[in-house]
Amino acid sequence: MKNKHEFSDKHPVLSLLLFTFGGYFVSEFLIGIPIMFALSSLGVDTTTGTSIGGCIGSVLVLIIWFRWFSPQYRYRPEKGDIKGAFVLMSPILIYWVLLFGLFGYFAGGFPFRAVRLNTVAMALMAGLVEEVCFREIAVSFMAKKMMNEKTIPLMAVASGFLFGLTHLTNLVNGDPVTDILYQVMLSMFFGVLFAAVYLKKGNVLVLCLVHFAHDLLSFMAIKGVEENGVKDLPDWSAVCIAVLEACLCVYGFYLLRKSERGEIIKLWDRKWSRDQESL
Repeated sequence: MKNKHEFSDKHPVLSLLLFTFGGYFVSEFLIGIPIMFALSSLGVDTTTGTSIGGCIGSVLVLIIWFRWFSPQYRYRPEKGDIKGAFVLMSPILIYWVLLFGLFGYFAGGFPFRAVRLNTVAMALMAGLVEEVCFREIAVSFMAKKMMNEKTIPLMAVASGFLFGLTHLTNLVNGDPVTDILYQVMLSMFFGVLFAAVYLKKGNVLVLCLVHFAHDLLSFMAIKGVEENGVKDLPDWSAVCIAVLEACLCVYGFYLLRKSERGEIIKLWDRKWSRDQESL
């Protein structure tokens, strides 16, 4: 165990980056792309094939992560964690009502359009890959190496920041820099909330499901707006969306308030078997 984790013990920050972005690269490219080519030979379109490949890749990365730190890391949810995580995520329902109400305004009515296989596949890949890498891997590793009352909020910020950085890859698509920076900011806000819930409950499955639902609804709503002839949303709507997601970020910090940090530390002491070390 000591030799196996010697590098990560000596270089925790570098290991955090390697584990997080390495898992992301392996999921989407090293495993995802070959599966995409295999599915393409069977007539599956590229978008769907890439998404399915990414989903399979993220599951394999998750299994590798669990086995790498087994038996020290108790990855299975504790009693009540699944229900508790859903309860903590419930404010996102209010956010959805307001967000998709805004999209409905621009879509001229009900904003959601018919679900397509490639849309479902893309949303599922985002939910799995991003939550596995930026919550399960990044946050749990930080909880192993850096957990104390002062660092808990910083861990949520770090998770959101790393998640936001992935959207810089849109530069290769030629997207405007201002649009990309806006995406990075929104992703950071969202990432802080998801990291906070994960720190509180240690259950990544709920986050994967909520992330999948959010992206699926967003893809469908964007399509509805486009079909109504609206290509670019006005600046005021972008400000509204940023304010809504900033509120979710603030709520995430509220979940990590000082009075809650003792229980968070106890949870992660159990998950990393530190409670046994003290006996």
